Amino acid sequence: MMLLWFTTAVPDHDEPGSFREYELRQERIDIEINITELLHQLTYVPVTVRPRVYEELQALQQRWQEILGELIEIDRAEHPTRP
Repeated sequence: MMLLWFTTAVPDHDEPGSFREYELRQERIDIEINITELLHQLTYVPVTVRPRVYEELQALQQRWQEILGELIEIDRAEHPTRP
């Protein structure tokens, strides 16, 4: 009976946007790791491959900015400022 009470008494994961925020943060971390790897690749890839690496970096940068914007929107929705 005590276990049932504990599982229903801690609903922090049900906050609005919290799972979406978690997903975005995970994706942001993945993107940062990929960017780090691509930057490292620039130290050894041939000149003919560099344009492809640049394209991938730009795509990741764009997605990172989208994620950051969405995280800011979630934060503002959860913690609105007073006028």
